[in-house]
Formats: sequence, structure tokens, C-alpha cells
Amino acid sequence: MIQRKQTLYLLLAIVLTIVTLSTQTATLTDDGLVVERVYNLMRIRHSGEVSYDVCPLFLILLVAATIGVYAIFMFKQRLRQAAWCLAAVGLYLVWYVALAVYSKSLAPDALHFHLSWHAVLPGISCILFFMARKAILADEKLVRAADRIR
Repeated sequence: MIQRKQTLYLLLAIVLTIVTLSTQTATLTDDGLVVERVYNLMRIRHSGEVSYDVCPLFLILLVAATIGVYAIFMFKQRLRQAAWCLAAVGLYLVWYVALAVYSKSLAPDALHFHLSWHAVLPGISCILFFMARKAILADEKLVRAADRIR
């Protein structure tokens, strides 16, 4: 199971997602001063106030990581495994759409929304899930070709 390249892609995508879950996603600044730090679970204002209105970002990534773990253990059902990978890719795209919506709603005209470099990690995870799906479908094609020869 672990020696398959798609499993390694999935594991790396899960690790990147967990790193994204635990790091800062963006900052809100006003004239160069940091007003808020935005994480996937919460926003922390400069005054120390905590707001959990961005927690859907956290939930989307948590579900995507869970799907990745589940997809690893679906190695005997390759077509379902490929479908779960595609579902995870969709969730990462939804995460980016939600992040864009939050960036527009959190940063009024006076504030500036600056993404952290950690915001790139879900995109890399999305690519890794897509690569895993491609490898899974190649394995399925190989198995079907071997069944035809018999």
C-alpha cells in the first residue's frame, strides 16, 4: 500500500493540508500596521479579540484531509479511490473561493488583505490529489489490461 506512488502523493497532500490548518493564512493591515491575523479557524485582532467567523475555511480543509486519509485505505477499490481524490480537489477549489469571499468581506476599503505564503499549500495539495488520481486510474487501466490477457 505505502509503496504505491499515489499513496505517497496522498500522504504529502495530507501533511501539507495539516500544515495549512495550523499556520496563519493572511493578515489585515492598515497603513502598514497589522490589524488582524487570519488563521483557518479564527481571526485574532491586534487587541487580542478572537473571532471564529472564518472557521468554514478550517472545516473545508479538515474534510479534505479526512478524505485523503480515507482514500489511502481505499486501495482495493481503485475507482472509488479516484472519485474521492476528485472530491478532495473540488474541496480545495471551494476553499480558495471561500478565501476570496472572506478576503472581500474582511477587508473593507481602508484595510488591505495580504495572503501568507501558506495559502499556496492547499493548491499544491490539490495538484498532488490530481496526480494521485491520475496514478490510480493508470493502475486501474493496467489491472484491466492484465485481466484481458488471461
